[in-house]
Amino acid sequence: MKSELEDILAKKKAEPIRLALCRKDLLSYTRYIFEEEYETPLLEAWYHELLCNALMRVASGEVPRLIINIPPAYGKTEFAVRLFVSWFLGNFPKKRVIYTSYSDDLATKTPAEVKGLIVSKAYNKVFSNMSLGRKTSDKEWYLESNGGMFSTTVGGGITGFHGNIVIIDDPMKAIEKNSKATRDLVKNFYKGSITSRLRKDDPNSAIIVIMQRLHEDDLVGYLLEEEEDIWTHINLTGIEDEPRMYDFFDYHYERAAFEPLNIHFENEAQLERQKKVMKEDWYSQYMQDPRTVKTGYVSDEHFVSVATWELSEDNKCISIDPAQSTKETSDNRAISLVGVCLNEEKMELFNVYGTWFGKWSNEDFIKEIIEVMINNPAVPVFMESSGGGIITEQYLKKEIQRVNYQLKLEGKAILTNRVVLFNPKTKISKNQKIDQSITCLKNHQIRFVVGGAGQEQVKIEYRGFHPEKDSKEDDCMETIANVVVNGFVVAKSPKKNTTVSMGDNTLQRNRQTKSWRI
Repeated sequence: MKSELEDILAKKKAEPIRLALCRKDLLSYTRYIFEEEYETPLLEAWYHELLCNALMRVASGEVPRLIINIPPAYGKTEFAVRLFVSWFLGNFPKKRVIYTSYSDDLATKTPAEVKGLIVSKAYNKVFSNMSLGRKTSDKEWYLESNGGMFSTTVGGGITGFHGNIVIIDDPMKAIEKNSKATRDLVKNFYKGSITSRLRKDDPNSAIIVIMQRLHEDDLVGYLLEEEEDIWTHINLTGIEDEPRMYDFFDYHYERAAFEPLNIHFENEAQLERQKKVMKEDWYSQYMQDPRTVKTGYVSDEHFVSVATWELSEDNKCISIDPAQSTKETSDNRAISLVGVCLNEEKMELFNVYGTWFGKWSNEDFIKEIIEVMINNPAVPVFMESSGGGIITEQYLKKEIQRVNYQLKLEGKAILTNRVVLFNPKTKISKNQKIDQSITCLKNHQIRFVVGGAGQEQVKIEYRGFHPEKDSKEDDCMETIANVVVNGFVVAKSPKKNTTVSMGDNTLQRNRQTKSWRI
């Protein structure tokens, strides 16, 4: 009995400290609301702290533009609207929030739920003396302090209301992702209505966009292309097959390979089932990558692998695609090491030893090329002149001179790789060129050397290719297509079968063996 009384007294003593922490810290406030108002524990995961950290920096003015991409049903509206807006108005009761979504139901229900939180007993323990003032409809309501919230659907009118924060929550339906008219409506609404409704007298005014990706030309695609420099982008995927580091101001988290975003919602097996059900929608909505949609033109059965011990002697070349822009939504820069040989039927085989890619700066790009050259002495380098190739070649030749000078000082062999700048063929389009190479892929003439770098990215690009559609993600496979179509190096013929006598036994050895289908 004494222990129970002591616990009660300890909780009463700690309550003021807890409430003070809720006013200061959004995550503490979230835990409190779940416990006291929702009467259920918060199924907390690592990314909740990241979201709260980011949203508090929006409130303070440190982050004026924030994009949160997150899979559906992972609490984006709960955290970024219901909890954040109620906490924000508690701390800044004279400020106003504009909320917009594709759905009239959401545009009515969500602000009504925020209003319901503000009048709750639990909320008023944290933020006392908060009460509603004039006009308390679900879509537009005010506090006595004159702060408040206004809500509308995307494309709807916003008259007479300016916000310190504008929140765009799921601006279009998933089923309308392929409608250019709908995508344009969303972008025009942002450009015409949203940006003009921010309070000009508030230096901390901000815009928050929360959604799962739906199309490469959706609102987030537009913002990252046209306004990349002003947006902070938090990109949360359902699962990753490699470790990933999340760095955001003073928040750091290393996510393990195959770690689900929230183990309380879906484990690895459930996510795999979800992937099979959602098919191409998985890549955009769960992986936040709408560019990896499978077209069915290339399937998994077209990919074959070959072990190094199976390879015939070949002539290698380094093929480079020098994309000029380094924006997040721009093309990757890509480097492929490809060997060419002939099988016994005199058919060309293209062995892809590795592909390296990234949105590298010029300096980093040159470093990547040099590293591949060092690891493959005397192998010629072929680079397309368009798309920044001429400038890249100039930088590369200067760096080769610098590297060779250093290698000489160290008594090491210098780089002798020949660098060739070639003009793209004008009689065929890029899609036609890639399609020609895909004929070889489907005929199992393009083979991926086991353990080679970048294979998954190359396969993603092949799966997403269709000759009748434009693709923003084709740079890795274009480096391979250039080798196939342009004939950079001449294939070596396979060595003939040799017979080795061992007493009464005779062995036949053939250097060319079959590939493995993967």
